[in-house]
Amino acid sequence: MSSPRVGLDRTDRKLLNLLQQSSLLTVQQLADKVGISQPACHRRIRRLRDTGVIVGDVSVVNRAHAERKMAIWIEISLSSHQLNMFNELLDVLRASPYISCCDVITGDTDILVCVNVVDMDEFREVTREFMRRCPIIKTYRSITVAHHVKLQTIHFFDEA
Repeated sequence: MSSPRVGLDRTDRKLLNLLQQSSLLTVQQLADKVGISQPACHRRIRRLRDTGVIVGDVSVVNRAHAERKMAIWIEISLSSHQLNMFNELLDVLRASPYISCCDVITGDTDILVCVNVVDMDEFREVTREFMRRCPIIKTYRSITVAHHVKLQTIHFFDEA
């Protein structure tokens, strides 16, 4: 389900780029960088949150310090596309603390998820639980990440 589109001007786009780089900047620092007053900057940020453009503020943890360093991508194919069973599966995937990314995709595979686990034993436990709870899963194929090259949670906005 998509959200209504919110009109973003150049200043909004600059603010979004800055906030995605560091949510620790003060409103005054942000205002100075985009060339507006502090109260105007505060109003814009509040509007971006209230309209759902900004949905949260997070700290990105260095993977070297994570408990679950092993990332495994799973391609899931479904035996049925019955809407209520499909939505139940998505709810299970959304709720799983092991899953860091989940997308419905096109092609032969239906869903792509990234699972973060301690080791292969935990991976087997997690996938068995998914299969038990979600009989709609026909098959899955796993791809273990050998080396992380880039993790970026940023959606770049053109500022022109």
